[in-house]
Amino acid sequence: MTNPERIRLAQELHDGIAQDLVGVGYSLDLLLAAPQTPIDTRLQLRTLRFTVTDLVDKVRREMYQLRQPTQLTLAQQLHINAVSICNGLTLSLSIAEVPLAPESELAYEITKIATELLRNVAAHAAATSVSISLSCDDGLVVLKISDNGKGGADSKSSQLSRHGLRGIHERAEAIGARIAIDSDRSGTHACLAFPTP
Repeated sequence: MTNPERIRLAQELHDGIAQDLVGVGYSLDLLLAAPQTPIDTRLQLRTLRFTVTDLVDKVRREMYQLRQPTQLTLAQQLHINAVSICNGLTLSLSIAEVPLAPESELAYEITKIATELLRNVAAHAAATSVSISLSCDDGLVVLKISDNGKGGADSKSSQLSRHGLRGIHERAEAIGARIAIDSDRSGTHACLAFPTP
């Protein structure tokens, strides 16, 4: 994704979903302030308001990242994301530097794929540990993410859309990468492989 494309996407996020979420937040604030709103409903609305606020913050972070491409290497970004997203899980990291420019489309898409896989682990896997490796051998970069969770997130699963795996496969296909996701009761194992440019 080129810089002009990133800026255009950031503008679309700002003018679209970000503004919509802010509007939902204002509506919730009005309901919370209404004297006729029951107390138990207020509690539920307050929880929903916090959720909307978190979503607005996430969208704003995405917009900032789109406008300000990272200068971190892919290895550095993966390490930071793993520690942040998998907070509370036992992490095993073997992340090597690979020959990809930080601002390249490949690095950007791979970071997004890894982030979605890690979010799935944190949100759905009921795992206690996750391992991440990134290596480069004979011109092939390989990213592996495995967890010891309950499984149920493979490519044949009926939960494909719910877990965001469809988007992962689409991103991988767009950059010419191969991805395999196997999942059973021993956990989920994802492997992404792509040739260096």
